[in-house]
Amino acid sequence: MERMGVERRRGRRVNLGAPLLVRRVGAPEPETFKELVAHNVSLAGVYFETDEEEGFPMNEIFIASVSIPESHRREFPFTRLAGPSRVVRVTALPQEGSEEKKRFGVALEFGRDITALTATPPRG
Repeated sequence: MERMGVERRRGRRVNLGAPLLVRRVGAPEPETFKELVAHNVSLAGVYFETDEEEGFPMNEIFIASVSIPESHRREFPFTRLAGPSRVVRVTALPQEGSEEKKRFGVALEFGRDITALTATPPRG
């Protein structure tokens, strides 16, 4: 019997809209960071949506940097995560109309050497 809805995530995720920068590692030509929006984040990974069908191949390595908005800082022990990540899932998202541009959900898994930056409390 198949089990439906089994949670396999290593870390608790928080839903939010956070600035996300990603850049492919080892591209033949140097790439600039793509500016995206993270829909949920944890110490284990990040999920975002894009209209780039070929932009995020499975198992490809990217440098990712996600900044946690001040409104969500109480939910995280960090203000920014930055470091290598790997594409672990790409899913076509449902389209509402035939003229709507295709969208894809992408999940990145952070590597062990991800850096979690914390803010120091203001003095005075």
